[in-house]
Amino acid sequence: MNELEQIVNSAMAKFKEEFGEDAKLEDGDRFVTVYNDAVLIISLENQQLKLDILAGTPYFVDMNLNLTK
Repeated sequence: MNELEQIVNSAMAKFKEEFGEDAKLEDGDRFVTVYNDAVLIISLENQQLKLDILAGTPYFVDMNLNLTK
């Protein structure tokens, strides 16, 4: 298994941990996974999986944006 495959699999494992083993991304869905030295955004757009990897140590701000209510 190559490194990119491991990265995506680890993110999808977290996604399924939260939403259930049968959970699947629907068109327009996206989620973020924070690693020690990068952030991965996985989305499904027009039935195509899209990966955005932002390298570097992420900033953490102790603040609620209240976007998920």
